[in-house]
Amino acid sequence: MAEAALSPIRRNTSLTKEVIDRLRKAILSGELAEGTALPESQTAVKLAVSRVPVREALVELERQGLVEFDDNGRACVRTFTDQDMEEIHTLRATMQVMAARLAAAKMTDTDLQRLEAIVAKAAKTCDLTEFSSLDTAFHDEIVVIARHRRLQVIWNDLRAQIELWLVRQHHRRERKLHDVYEVTLASHRHMIDTLATRKPGAAASLMERHCTWSDFK
Repeated sequence: MAEAALSPIRRNTSLTKEVIDRLRKAILSGELAEGTALPESQTAVKLAVSRVPVREALVELERQGLVEFDDNGRACVRTFTDQDMEEIHTLRATMQVMAARLAAAKMTDTDLQRLEAIVAKAAKTCDLTEFSSLDTAFHDEIVVIARHRRLQVIWNDLRAQIELWLVRQHHRRERKLHDVYEVTLASHRHMIDTLATRKPGAAASLMERHCTWSDFK
């Protein structure tokens, strides 16, 4: 189990939330690889917490789709098949095209400012995992702006898996083409400009193209 990922927690927030955040980040970054065992007792010792918040965190991460339990109740980092990744990719694209269409019709100046703030923050980071998190946050915001409650529920249920898929796509593309930062930022700025026109069809078409550029093999 990765040592750096599971150093002791400093108690200034909810322990369960902190354990969830720590394990989630370690899984997304790859510090905790697929199939890595997450025994309650050892994880609790490494994080310097009791087993209760670890147990609660593992249950929540299972709900998010990042952790799985075997028949004996032992937890490990979930392994994703190629089919899993393809399903996540296609669902992400479908939801985002719908969200962009709705968001363009409902966009306010305040909404645009929130999107611009996320892009500005992303432009300042050199950490690709953090950049991927901000990329996902950009798309979170478009779902929020769409103001479609059921779409937001479904998106939130899959969000952790979507972010995991995106992190992996970004790392794979960056190793080969070295253009993830440049292309993503330019695409997001173009998306903001298109949403600002309040033209749903144009926003949906652009989002469909955006959701396929990162499908790099």
